[in-house]
Amino acid sequence: MRSIRHPLSGALYDLQADGTIRVEKDAKVGIFRVDGTHVSGELYFADPQLCLWIGGRETTARSRHSSALSSKLPK
Repeated sequence: MRSIRHPLSGALYDLQADGTIRVEKDAKVGIFRVDGTHVSGELYFADPQLCLWIGGRETTARSRHSSALSSKLPK
């Protein structure tokens, strides 16, 4: 699964198989939804933007390229 360390807090954000995000910091753990709302655990706050970034839909290089090209087309 995908994981990333928060650049400011140092917390580890780890996407779980069920779509939730496991956040670990200072030996404490919290489980959060993609929008950053708390589900369970000792940690009660997670960065909602980082949760969305790691838990959001993964796009392929082709879809990113296609959307970039379509935004440059005249309307």
